[in-house]
Amino acid sequence: MSPRQKFVLIFLIFSIPFVGSTIAFFFWTPTKTNNYGELLSPVMTLPEAKLAYLNADGADKEVAERALRGKWLMLTRDSGACEAACQKKLYAMRQARLVIGREQDRVLRVVLVDDDVMPSDALQKQFVGTIWISAKSSPWLAALPKTTAKNETGSVSARNTDDAIYGVDTIGNIFIRYSADPDIKRMSSDFQKVLKASQIG
Repeated sequence: MSPRQKFVLIFLIFSIPFVGSTIAFFFWTPTKTNNYGELLSPVMTLPEAKLAYLNADGADKEVAERALRGKWLMLTRDSGACEAACQKKLYAMRQARLVIGREQDRVLRVVLVDDDVMPSDALQKQFVGTIWISAKSSPWLAALPKTTAKNETGSVSARNTDDAIYGVDTIGNIFIRYSADPDIKRMSSDFQKVLKASQIG
């Protein structure tokens, strides 16, 4: 081979990674991500609001919204009656937080109660540590992401996914969504990743 041919060959060999990466960047979209939950785009933000928590003796007490800001949240909405399906969500949230380990104090479990039913004393003891928020008239309910669903006529309408579990960051951005019956270890793994990546909260 002539020196010119050798130069061209070496140039081609060394240019393959650059050409390949350029093609991949512009023309290939990854189909898999490392997260288990559904990343929300665009991210929704919980507005500033006066919140009240519900405690076992039936009293409503104002809780500063800033008490929740600065913390990572596992958030869901449901009736204060919290029947079997609701309790399954709360169990998943509790166990996923426990699996996080030493960083679990950075995560709060929150239920937006969307009716006038008071969570029972027994229910609150069963899921001790869960924050119950009186949210029937709270703008937080309206801020929850909506999905599209077909109604009986076949038309598409937007609706709240009342059975979903949401991940909320320290400034109130709802960034991820889980089903009502998530894989607990994989949900916990998502939170472990974001907690490791961020030292806030």
